[in-house]
Amino acid sequence: MTHKVYITHNNLVTFTCPKCEQPRVVDLADHPELEKTDKAKVKCPCGHKYSVSIERRKQYRVETNFAGEFRQIVDNGETDRGLMTVIDMSRAGLKIRLNVTRDLKVGDRLSLEFRLDDAQRTLIQKEVVIKKIFGLELGVEFTSIHPSNPSDRALGFYMFG
Repeated sequence: MTHKVYITHNNLVTFTCPKCEQPRVVDLADHPELEKTDKAKVKCPCGHKYSVSIERRKQYRVETNFAGEFRQIVDNGETDRGLMTVIDMSRAGLKIRLNVTRDLKVGDRLSLEFRLDDAQRTLIQKEVVIKKIFGLELGVEFTSIHPSNPSDRALGFYMFG
């Protein structure tokens, strides 16, 4: 089992051994090998070895499972469309999973539509740009965020009450 650890604003990470539950704070400046990786193996002073996933995100994320649709946007209109699932979200963007492999690349723009699972089943319509691609999963960033946008307001209330 891989444990998730977070980097603090002052570049520290706390590893907590799952066996003895002893925390160990590490300054990443002292461990440059951890700067470029998302996963690491840790050996606790008690001798237990375990795997960690290093989380570098600046935004709080919420795990979700919202079915929706996407449309690829190019200058002369739409080129592709399909089904997707929003698997997590933050104020800055989403992680989505496509239903099938598509010919998309980092930098492509998509128009997304999905409904929240709130009482109103709020419809969210957002334009995003693809930042990362890992198989069927895409990390996307909103092209704009504005408090007057109904989708942005709904996402803010959903995530932060």
